[in-house]
Order: sequence, then C-alpha cells, then structure tokens
Amino acid sequence: MRKEGIQELQDVSGISRRNFLRGGIAAGAIALGGAAVAGCAPSAQTADSEETAPENEIVARLVERVPGADLPEAAPIMPSEPPEAWDDEADVVVAGVGGGGIVAVAYLAQQGYSVIGVEKEGQVGGASRHACTFANCFGGSKDQNELEFALPSYPPDVNAFIRMYEQDNDYSIDEGYLRHILNMSGPACDWIMSQEGMNMVCLGAIWHDKDVHEGKQNVVLGMENPTNAMEAVAVNSGADIRLNTKCERLVYDGQRVQGVVVTDVNGDEKYIKGNKGVILCAGGFGMNKDLIKAYLPSAYEGTVQGGPMPFHTGEAFRMGLGVGADFAGFDSWSCWEGAIDESIAGGDGEFWHYFWHGERQLFHNPWLIIDKRGQRQPYFAQTQELFANPGGQMGDLSNCAAWMSAVGHHVYSICDSNFPTTVFEKDVLLPTQSDRNRIPLTDPDVLLDTGGLVSADWLSEVEEAVNRGAVKKADTLEELADMLQLDRQVLLDAVDEYNTLCEKGVDEEMSTPYDPSWLHPVIEPPFYGAIIGGQMAKTMCGLRTDGNLQVMREDGTLIDGLYANATTAGGLSGEGNYGCFWNSTVFGGVGTSWITGWIAAQSVIDADK
Repeated sequence: MRKEGIQELQDVSGISRRNFLRGGIAAGAIALGGAAVAGCAPSAQTADSEETAPENEIVARLVERVPGADLPEAAPIMPSEPPEAWDDEADVVVAGVGGGGIVAVAYLAQQGYSVIGVEKEGQVGGASRHACTFANCFGGSKDQNELEFALPSYPPDVNAFIRMYEQDNDYSIDEGYLRHILNMSGPACDWIMSQEGMNMVCLGAIWHDKDVHEGKQNVVLGMENPTNAMEAVAVNSGADIRLNTKCERLVYDGQRVQGVVVTDVNGDEKYIKGNKGVILCAGGFGMNKDLIKAYLPSAYEGTVQGGPMPFHTGEAFRMGLGVGADFAGFDSWSCWEGAIDESIAGGDGEFWHYFWHGERQLFHNPWLIIDKRGQRQPYFAQTQELFANPGGQMGDLSNCAAWMSAVGHHVYSICDSNFPTTVFEKDVLLPTQSDRNRIPLTDPDVLLDTGGLVSADWLSEVEEAVNRGAVKKADTLEELADMLQLDRQVLLDAVDEYNTLCEKGVDEEMSTPYDPSWLHPVIEPPFYGAIIGGQMAKTMCGLRTDGNLQVMREDGTLIDGLYANATTAGGLSGEGNYGCFWNSTVFGGVGTSWITGWIAAQSVIDADK
C-alpha cells in the first residue's frame, strides 16, 4: 500500500527525515540559529510533529524570506515517497505539455528516448497557441544568420548582448546562466524551425507562421499551426502524451526526484517513474492570487486579470519548492494593457477574460486616461519615442507599468459614442507591427475557430461587457463618474481640460505626447468608461536553475533528476523587474517557453552521456 505525502516519509536508502532537506533548507535554518524550525514547532515534540518536520522546515524557511509563502494556494506541495511498485515508467517524464513541454517531448522522442508527457488540459500547446509570433532577439540561429540579424549588432556577440541586457534588467541575472541560455538558443531555434510542418518565416528577431505572414489568418491563435506541427513530430516519434492527466506531486527519495504522481483521465492516481529525469514545463502562476501576493507583491494590487490563460495556476512551482528548491526572479513580472477590473464596481467578478475580446481591444487604445485625481496618465506606442519600448514591445508593457503604479493601482479610460469610428483613426501601431491587439477584430475570414473565445463582431462583445457591468455606459458624465466611483467634479474637469487640448490638436501636457491622431474629444453621449489595470502576462519568478535548467537548492546544490523550463523556472528577467520591458525576456513569450524546453531536454540527454 502506498504512503502518500511527506508526513509518512520513512528513511529511504539511509536518508533520514532531517537529512531530507540537506540540500539547503535545513542548512539555511541552522545558519539562522534554528529560529525558523524552533519557532514553528510545539514545545513538546510528538510523533506527529516529528513526522511533519521536513515540511515545517521548508515552509518556515520560505516564510522567513517571503511573507505569504504559507498562504493556502502558495504553500509548497510536498512530495510523495517512492512506491513499492510503479504504475508506469519512461526515460523522462515531462509535466506540462504546453509550448515548451511539447518541444521537450518531441525532441526527446526524436532522439530515441522513451518519454511520457502529462498534460492537465485536453490539448497540448498551452498558451503558445494563442500567441502571435516566435522570437529570439539575440540571434545566432541559421535563419537569422542568413539575414545577418543579431542584437546589438551582427555577427552575434554574446558578451555585448549580455552587457546590454543586464543593464535593462538591473544587472540581476546570473551571468553564467544567461550566457549558456543565449549560446544554446541558436541550436534550439535551428531544431525547432527544421521540423516538418513548421513553415515559419524568419523576419529577423521574430518568426511568423507562413499563413499569418501571408495574411491568410490574423495573429489570434497565431501559433496554432506551429504547435500542431510540433505535436505531430512528438507523436510520430513515439512520444506518449497523456491529456486530461494532472500532475499532483513529485516523487522524491530525499536525494533524487524519481517521478511524479498524477491523476489520470479516469480520476485514478498513478505513479509514473522518470528513470533519467523529470522536466517541469507547466508554465507560471498568473492565475494564482496567493502566489502573486507572495512572490510578485508589486503586481498584486494592479493585476485585475490573471493569465495568460486560466490553467496557469502554479502547482509545478509549488512542487519544486516542496523538494527544497530555491526561487529566482522574485517580484519580476510582465502584464498586458487594457485589462478591465470586474470586481471593484461591476462586472462578473471573474479573474480571467480572453485578451482578444472586443472590450479589451477598445481599451487598449489612447483615450482620455486619468487616475483617481483626474490627472492624465501616459500612453506609449512604437509610433512614439522608441525609448519607452525596449525589447520589441509595442508600449503595452510600459503602459501597464505606468497604469498599475498610479494612485489606487489602476486608471480610468474614457471615450464617447464615436468610438466605433475613432478607434480605427488612431495611429498606434507601426505598419510592420505583428501584434495587432489594439485594432478590433472585424474580418471573420482570417479568424481561426477559437471555440467561442472571441469573434469578429467586436461591437457585440463591447455591448456584452456593458451588460455585465464591466464597461460603464452613461448618458451623462456625472452618471459615468458615479459608475466608475470617481468624484463627479474630478471627471468633469478632466474631460473639460482634455477636450480643450483636443481642440488645439497638440498635446503639450505629457512628456511623451499623444499623437494628433489620438486626440478625440469626449463630447457625444452616451459616454463609456472602464477601470483599467493589468492582465498578468508572464510570471517571471520561478524555480532557480543552473544554465542547464536543472533545479537548484538555496545552497547552490542541484536537485538530482529535476529540471524546469521557463516560466516554471525563473530568473531570466532578473530580480524585482517591474514590467519586464523586454517583452518578458529576450525570447518573448513563446520563444522563452520553447527554447528553454529544448534546452532542458538537451540537458537531460547530456547528463545521460
């Protein structure tokens, strides 16, 4: 009979409960005078309290470092001990078959390794399917070399790039780790792009799916075709992908992570052994408010929508913490603009809405944007000064940083009834800009089937948001102020001042002024408004790893058998990075996941040699 959980952990191969954490947690507590352990233990030790000592040590040490690390949905998920008999086994187990996970599974299977990929959702690909492009801003791949592309200049110079990138990330990224990731990114891209069915077009820093590049589809689900192609590579190479199968816990003997415990499609618990390693590829924790509060405190109040997708709940990160892993990238995050708060003053109260929905497209745009006091807030775009848009972002990350740091950690965006026309008059994107999320969707012929997530009828989606109270609609500005919970005179004065500015046709108020094409007055009722914050895009805090993406303890030793790709792993955007203006990392979102998935898989192979 299996014994589940660390509470019943018995000595395995001579490893005592006290030695269970010898990779850093217990040592850290001793270095601090034992206060953490002593402070959480009762005065009289009982058999039960002795059994829970390892868990107490881990939690106590984390709470010393991170207030809130013991919140219910932030606390470490403790491992199970090895079973007497395993239900299944493979060379490698990949937990999470999103973008990076499907790359890891496909590459390992193609190299002749038996691999089991477990995915809690009903399809592979995760958030990657919903992205518009793949990026590697450093360069070094064959496709990029043919175009003579690299940053900061061609040919690729890893030292020059590190100097530039570290400056933009407060010099808080481990240089050896970053160097290895950059050097491996070219070979990773080469393998990815060479796979059958990928059909990606390299434009320099980014690759587009050919259908997107040729205008046959828009960038909603822009990585659908490449994700399907990579899934086919994995399946054709013999990978065992198990959908609707949730990874619940790691299996750990005190020295090595041996496998995982899953709940399968039938609801049965299974122990699956990874003889050569386990790779955590489950993404970040942007839907987990407890983890955001603990590990991303500067984002907590301004994050009004989670993401990027509803399944980013952070269990894999917590499992790594449960076996004594350290974390990296504390308080580093990126958010997307235009997220509507649906809890303060109306709305459905939900923490996630699809980022392409019509009301989101509307409030991605530069209307009258004010804080609680009525003071205008900035709006950045690539059609303005580019200094506000490092790393290829279009200004959306800069906007989020500004708006989330405003009074009350959100802003108010106001427009009038002319918005169905004036939204298309705003010059907010360069003609070459790939991500068109500030332009409402109108053409159903280039929109893939999204399963009801979004349509090309954006005005109906705005009206739906009005009906549920997310978007405020009022016949008078006074009524709109009441609905937004703003002082009436504050809003009246702000609108009056803005309309005067619009009449002049020149923005002389902001250091980065509005383009004249943006200056649409708020005159014609009904008036529209929304409370805007950020939608969590990438949580860049995760498990600390070395450059090979093997998970690391606080004392710098590595956890045998455990690897993690970003964004289950953290550190690629440094520490305390408010906004992550390099579009989360040098590789953007999809590239970060896919490239580090390949690197983790290659590291398992290298360790086996």
